[in-house]
Amino acid sequence: MQIEFNLDGRSGPKGPAPVRKNAQWLLCLALVSPLTGCSLFTAAPPEVSYSKTVNQALYHLEPWALDGRVALTGAQDSWTADLAWSHRRDDERISLSGPLGQGAVKIHLSGETVTVAEGDGKVESSDDPEGFINQRLGMFVPVTSLRYWVLGVPEPELDFEETGKGFRQAGWTIAFQAMQRVGDWLLPRKMSVANERVKLKLIINEWTLHDGKMR
Repeated sequence: MQIEFNLDGRSGPKGPAPVRKNAQWLLCLALVSPLTGCSLFTAAPPEVSYSKTVNQALYHLEPWALDGRVALTGAQDSWTADLAWSHRRDDERISLSGPLGQGAVKIHLSGETVTVAEGDGKVESSDDPEGFINQRLGMFVPVTSLRYWVLGVPEPELDFEETGKGFRQAGWTIAFQAMQRVGDWLLPRKMSVANERVKLKLIINEWTLHDGKMR
């Protein structure tokens, strides 16, 4: 899995300020929750409501890629970034970037190995992806679950509870404010992932599936 992002500031009462590395990691991992009513995002394609009926075929959909915008709100900071995420079996590559591509970070998750390359050329690897990432975050983020949630489905083999606009799983509430039709598929357009400490918002502007590019 490889993620790449650029962040050059943060929101807050005092205006933009330099980005801290732990904040980059937090956005990197959380990358995947939705923003509603936010002017940071472009006009949306036609939207439909979320359906509680899980499309089992989505678990086998690959390869796929998405482009959009992500916002992360923690206890003290709020962050936004452009997001590009590509998935192929046992391989995730995610890219997060701020204005003008400054402060880029790339994360590549392949099997049980994670590699992170920062904009300054620093590269780190680990055979414990969740531990490696969460150690830097100082909190738990369900890294493996995000790959399923972004498709609008629960992680398989884990208990979940349906809600009006999504489901709860592993201590997180996943909500889908809007879905979009992509060919024969119904995929998220606006979604959020939240627990008591972190809220991630994601708007997906474009999906690219194995059978060609679709918006």
